[in-house]
Amino acid sequence: MRKQILHRRLEIYKAMRYLKALSFIVLLAFCLTIEATHSVLSKPTLKVLDIGNSFTNDATALLPFITEASGSDVSNICLYKAIRSSGSFKSWYDVYCDNDTAYTYNIKKVFGGLSANVSTGKGSKGNGSLFRKLLMDEQWDVIIIQPYYYGLGNGSSLEGYLNKFISVIKEHQPNAVIGFHIVHSLWDYHKSNKEGSSYERWKLICSATKSLQEEYGVDFIIPYGTAIENLRSSSLNNEYDLTRDGLHLAYGLGRYTAACCYYESLIAPRSGISILGNTARYDASQAPSSQYPSISVTDENAQIAQKAAVLAIEPATCVKAVWMNGPMPQVGYGAAEDEADGSATVTDYLVCVR
Repeated sequence: MRKQILHRRLEIYKAMRYLKALSFIVLLAFCLTIEATHSVLSKPTLKVLDIGNSFTNDATALLPFITEASGSDVSNICLYKAIRSSGSFKSWYDVYCDNDTAYTYNIKKVFGGLSANVSTGKGSKGNGSLFRKLLMDEQWDVIIIQPYYYGLGNGSSLEGYLNKFISVIKEHQPNAVIGFHIVHSLWDYHKSNKEGSSYERWKLICSATKSLQEEYGVDFIIPYGTAIENLRSSSLNNEYDLTRDGLHLAYGLGRYTAACCYYESLIAPRSGISILGNTARYDASQAPSSQYPSISVTDENAQIAQKAAVLAIEPATCVKAVWMNGPMPQVGYGAAEDEADGSATVTDYLVCVR
């Protein structure tokens, strides 16, 4: 375990040697994106739709629990999700066109005081009517789309159906802000991790996400995968990289960290209440059975998970170490715990994907 952590630190240390200052143009573009996003999140009412796959379930499973514990007013907001197993841009486009005969899909409300004009429940194979109504019958403020993780994670170019999928969304929702997840990368030793490193895979996911932002006008990012990678740089990481099967996030701490980042991206800018200090906890004994261990969220590790989420937000494609044993000597790549006690700052930690 210690060898794993040291290896990950070494990877990041090497990346630090090549880190250069961001250009004025990049910073200006970043600031404009933040301003536009803040504007939509500040609307009197906010309706959000997340279209994705099982990774979306991981990121949202504990979100209602965390949001309730925050005390944030969500009476004028709603979040709905559409989930299709292994859902890709192509498969969701096929759902829309009645051409997906492989899987059913589900539409569910996640939380919020508002009710959208949609029908929840299960959509049948080869029948996209429920999904089409989801896009046609309600005016969404934000629509978040989730990549098929194999395509992005293996460093491929953007999926060919992305343009078609976004065109369908824009046809029915011309005023909606398009959002995107930076998903978590796979366990180092998962059979589909062609890079053999969750960190290297995370960098490819970030590169693909930046291309999405530039080429397709993606306005809003939830970088929960960066939050997970931050936590993997800590002593809280385990031999399975905080997954429950090498692919999906561990019940408890893995899902909790993703939900913290989701909250900090979507709810905190609206309510003004940060995830830091949130009192939500999770007892691993409540978790379903899984291949690898579930991890309870305790008073001790919750603080680190919350900091990992906050550090992921700006910039979303920069990873920051959050290990518990202090900053790496002479490198300025420290720990969230160190920042909390004043011995380091966020800017000391940046290792960015350019």
